[in-house]
Amino acid sequence: MRPLRRLSSLIVVSAVACLASSCGVLADPPSSLERSAEPEETSKQEASKEEPSSPQFTPSNEAAEAGGICEYLDFEVINKATGQPFGVAESGGSEEVPSCVLQTTAGSFPDITFTRANTATDSKTYREEIPPKGAEKIEDFGKAGYSAVRDKVKGGGPVIEIGWLTDGHMYSFRYTTAADTSKDDAEAVVDDLIAVVKDVGEATEKDD
Repeated sequence: MRPLRRLSSLIVVSAVACLASSCGVLADPPSSLERSAEPEETSKQEASKEEPSSPQFTPSNEAAEAGGICEYLDFEVINKATGQPFGVAESGGSEEVPSCVLQTTAGSFPDITFTRANTATDSKTYREEIPPKGAEKIEDFGKAGYSAVRDKVKGGGPVIEIGWLTDGHMYSFRYTTAADTSKDDAEAVVDDLIAVVKDVGEATEKDD
């Protein structure tokens, strides 16, 4: 009987030793502190991976790079006429009424919105219905042309509007000045802008 007791004792000792050593299946479980820390650490790592970086804004070198009717506009020429550092161009609108918007990197205003619309309007109807009240006629510009200085808009200053009619198209060039621009300052820019827009008009005639 002694050999049997010795064998059973050896089995018990071996089992205890196995549990205490690396061969045990039941390893010490992580403490409650470790268990709670692991998910939090993982969440922080995942959040840092998912957090988007701030976009790097890169202005266009040339307005024409935006495509569409932006190809008729030139930053350097417009900046000289307005005294503003326009450097952002975006082409948009629709096939029937394409548009081009110019902005600076400072914010929404000042901005310039240039549009073209298909039309069958004749020059008489255009002069009677399109120019706003107080608009001035622009001589020798398309079939009909006008300029006007409109009231300030929310967030911006007075709006200089120049429009003209060609065979099959109406064009509009609207320059919304900066918020601190007075009406007198806006009116002082009109003649320089008309000169710029007349050059734009000549370029568009080649494609009309």
